[in-house]
Amino acid sequence: MVSKFPISHVTKEFKNVKEINTVFYDPKQITIKNMVKALKAADTFRGLAE
Repeated sequence: MVSKFPISHVTKEFKNVKEINTVFYDPKQITIKNMVKALKAADTFRGLAE
């Protein structure tokens, strides 16, 4: 998959029966706010980990 964003990689793990994906990206090229906006527009955003 080709990404529009400067993402280097994504890791996946499971905690308490929930899938957790961690995205590694270049913050100089995109903000979390803009990444969330794009993911919501694509209907793939589920939330941020605290």
